[in-house]
Amino acid sequence: MKYFKVEQNPHAPNHIIVTAISDEHQHGEGWIYRHSFDSFEHAEKVAEAASNFAGIDFIPTESNGYFEVVEAPKVNDPVSYAFNGDSYPCGYIKSISKTMKKITTTEGKEFYRKRNTGTWLMHKTWSLIDGHHNELNPHF
Repeated sequence: MKYFKVEQNPHAPNHIIVTAISDEHQHGEGWIYRHSFDSFEHAEKVAEAASNFAGIDFIPTESNGYFEVVEAPKVNDPVSYAFNGDSYPCGYIKSISKTMKKITTTEGKEFYRKRNTGTWLMHKTWSLIDGHHNELNPHF
């Protein structure tokens, strides 16, 4: 989970700017996180401001009525696919559609974004996960 320090842009009162990003829980005025977003549009504004601040892409996500801003997947990121505790490497991200709805790996696997969540699925079952993982669920 990311924490964002936001301020109103003095040159454009209807816009915000991000002045800091942290992976650690932050207290104090201006710090927001996933439970602070009241709409998808609010998360979109923070994602845009965070992208401008950090120089990397952030995207808004929505799941079960909660909104969050996460770092966007990037071409050449190592990835795996996973389900029920099993995971298998599937190369690297080869391409991402302009709308972020489809991700294709170097092994030819295609993942589609589920609505506006931060989840991309293959065959509506296998989730795309960051990094190379080759693990089997120990309960079987």
